[in-house]
Amino acid sequence: MALSNKTIQNLAIALTSDVIDDIFMDERWVDLLMEIVPEIVAEHLQTEDTDLVVELSQCIMDNIEMRARKTN
Repeated sequence: MALSNKTIQNLAIALTSDVIDDIFMDERWVDLLMEIVPEIVAEHLQTEDTDLVVELSQCIMDNIEMRARKTN
């Protein structure tokens, strides 16, 4: 089934919110954040203080929001 570019764009816009919701409900998303964020925090702070890195990482993960990009 071939769809026009405009139809594909409209479907993508319509599905974006549902996909974002599903990503946040998927434990793999949390696992990914729990793996990546502490590495980045430790690198930026140049520290090996595990307690500090974990605490900051948890706060940062709470601040992360995914939302659809504004479309024209």
